[in-house]
This record gives sequence, C-alpha cells and structure tokens, in this order.
Amino acid sequence: MLKPQHPIALTVLGGFLGAGKTTLLNHLLRTQHRERVLVMVNDFGAINIDAQLIAQSTPDLPDGIINLANGCACCAIGGDLMQAFLKVLSLPELPDRVVVEASGVGDPARIAAMGRSGGRFRGDGVITVVDAQAVRSLAQDRYVGETVQAQLRAADLLLVNKTDLVTPEDLAGLHAWLGAQAPGVPVLESRQAEVDPRLILGPAIGAAPEEDGDAPAPAGPVIDHAARFVSHTFATPYPLQRQALEGALNALPAHVLRAKGMVFLEGEDAPRVLQLCGRRWSIGNPGTPQNNRRSRIVLIAARRPDVAPFNAWSHFGEALAAAS
Repeated sequence: MLKPQHPIALTVLGGFLGAGKTTLLNHLLRTQHRERVLVMVNDFGAINIDAQLIAQSTPDLPDGIINLANGCACCAIGGDLMQAFLKVLSLPELPDRVVVEASGVGDPARIAAMGRSGGRFRGDGVITVVDAQAVRSLAQDRYVGETVQAQLRAADLLLVNKTDLVTPEDLAGLHAWLGAQAPGVPVLESRQAEVDPRLILGPAIGAAPEEDGDAPAPAGPVIDHAARFVSHTFATPYPLQRQALEGALNALPAHVLRAKGMVFLEGEDAPRVLQLCGRRWSIGNPGTPQNNRRSRIVLIAARRPDVAPFNAWSHFGEALAAAS
C-alpha cells in the first residue's frame, strides 16, 4: 500500500507589472536553503537564473522542468496552469513547496484556489508585491485600477517594494492607504525585493531551538534583520485543545507575520502541520503516529516599539488541553 503524500505547500506571488515579483523570485532562489522549492514561471529567461544554480539536465524530468543545484527546480507554466500543476505532481521527487508567480495583470486568489482544488496542494499564502512609488496611482487608473485593488485584497501578506524611491512621509501615508485597501493584512517593506526568505516561505519546523525574543539568523544578503524582526518559539509536551488553538491563531497581533510548527491536538496520536502567513493559517491532516507528542511553533514577528512585546507562551498557553 502506498504511503499517503502530504499536500505540497503552495505560495502565490501577486502584484502589478513592475512591482518586483521576478526580482523576489531571483532572491528566493539564491537565498533559501530550507526546502525543495519548485518555482513556476511563464518564461525561464525572465528570471535570469544564476549560472551556478543550474544543475546538469536530468533525463527523467518532464519537459519544461529543470533542476537547480541548490535543490530547487523551475517549471514553465505556458498557457495552462492546471496542466503545470499536474506536471509537478508527476515528478519522481515531489517538492516541499511550489511558488507561483502570477501574471502582473492576473488574479493571485484565483491561482491559489485552483491549486487547492484538487487537494494535493495546501494554500500557504498569497504575497502581493507592491510598488511603493506607483501603486496608489495605478489603483486609481480607469483601466487597471480594479485589477490592482483586487490583487491587494487577495493578499495574506503585502510586500511594499522599492521603498528607497519614496520619502518617509510618503511611505507612512502608503501604509495608512494600504490599511484601508486591505484591512488587517500585515505589511513588510523591502528594497530590491531583498527580504528574509522565511518571511515569504515560512520558518523551518526543524530550526534549532531559540529563546523567546531571539532574532532569526540572517539569510542571504546582509540585511539588518535583527533590528526589524524577532523570532519566538512556543514548545510544550502537552496536547493542545483545537478550538482554543484556533482562537489563539485568530487573535495573533498583526505584527506576527509568519509561523510554522508541528502541533499535537487533544485526542490524537499523530502531529499536524501548522502554517501561518499573515492573516491566513491552516492545520493539516494528521501525519504518522508518534510516541513523542511534543508541539512546537516557530513564529516571526516585526519589531514594533509602539505595541506591547509579543509573548508566545502567554498567547498560546491557554490552548493547552486540561490534564487528564
């Protein structure tokens, strides 16, 4: 009997033409080393894959897919997205995650829904890339405004790119405007789309234990991540009560951007994978039964001097199931 496959994480990158989606894809390919990621793009040439990343051709791969030397892969979407999803599922070694770049005039929410429809992909968030200089005027354009606004509303996480092209005053005004366009959606800032991959793809479940309040280790280009983000860990050997856990997830403050973990729920003997991207979270199907039923959630939050510090234990402690 074949062992059931866990759903593949699906991340969709949206945003209007020129916002920086392709730059972000290049950055993720260069800097993430935690998962086997397959990037789905319309044209390989558009992402300028670094020569040192391209591995030797693999004859058993379907046409339109190439392996990369860092364990990732690329797939050409062509004109049929569903066929591209099916092609991914035919691979001899399935990826841990698929990242799809939506067309600059496309609907990322539709792509995410299409991927989730068959049950083999698990929606792990829509990240909409925003051009800090141009997005407000684009949103008011009579021809493309509705498309831009729909892309903003589809987001679980907004990445405001090209922040070096606007003044601090303009940036503050943009944050207020985005809050009205996409209420409750967390916002990141970047230049040249350089952002810690864990904020886009999520922290690794198997990351080394960190004390509450430790900053995530830097990845990729040297960016002052410690000054902008902080990681938190909630770990317990006791089961969690599902309804209370869901309530805690729904009540997370907006500056908690990403989370990933393994959670044991009361009455179950197998762990479930927890994923959170901005305002979206999911708790997967049970995995293989285990004797060690320890739950562990790793969270990444933005540092916010204007709000009370986030305490993972205080926040999730009430989700502990009553001792039997």
